[in-house]
Amino acid sequence: MEPDLPYLGERHSRWTLWASLFARGLILGSLAIAAWFGLNALPDSINPFSPIELTSDVGALTNLKLRLLQPRYEACLATIKRRSISIERKEIVSTEKGCGMEKGIVLKQSPLIHGSQLELTCGLGAALLIWERNIVVPESEALLGSPVTRVRTFGTYSCRNVNHAKAGRRSAHAEGRAIDIAGFDLADGRKISVLKDWGKDTPEGRFLAQVHDGACSVFNVVLGPEYNALHKNHFHLDMSLWSVCK
Repeated sequence: MEPDLPYLGERHSRWTLWASLFARGLILGSLAIAAWFGLNALPDSINPFSPIELTSDVGALTNLKLRLLQPRYEACLATIKRRSISIERKEIVSTEKGCGMEKGIVLKQSPLIHGSQLELTCGLGAALLIWERNIVVPESEALLGSPVTRVRTFGTYSCRNVNHAKAGRRSAHAEGRAIDIAGFDLADGRKISVLKDWGKDTPEGRFLAQVHDGACSVFNVVLGPEYNALHKNHFHLDMSLWSVCK
């Protein structure tokens, strides 16, 4: 038989409900604060919410952070300018369907020479600068004994279809999201060519393999000579939505 408890009334029931809700909110708030401080205590290299810098080491989260930076145009501009890189805002208006670059940049001057000013999206520009600083130059010094001073390219923005086809979908170049890398010049005068040096068991060949593989941790899409014959003379690097490394 249940004991005959005194009736405490509706007011007591409401008080119990509010006390329960308050306790739950306090617990959840405490967990959120603990998680926040826990994330802030993590090193930038393993904290997915810490902003990326051009000086950040390339790691497992580099590509993710660049993906998060890409749609944030003003933040991307600030990230590049903090390293005293000379850039200008750039908009390319095209009457051709699928072409044009609404929020891009002109990369006027950077630590490495590109032969001409590059027109590209800010996200691609940030990825390129990170790859050059943290992979290309260190690998050239380690494997070739001389730093890269110039990156030779086949260009960035170009209103065209994939593989220059007359019909089909637009290339990432049509929106300034891609750059084609043909080779590298070293401080000691040597020239490294994707066409001539790729796949060789030489310091030059090993250097190209390393910078190609390293690019896969930075860019969304990396296509090299092993992808198809159309890429036998360059690396295609781009910041499209999907992920490919070949």
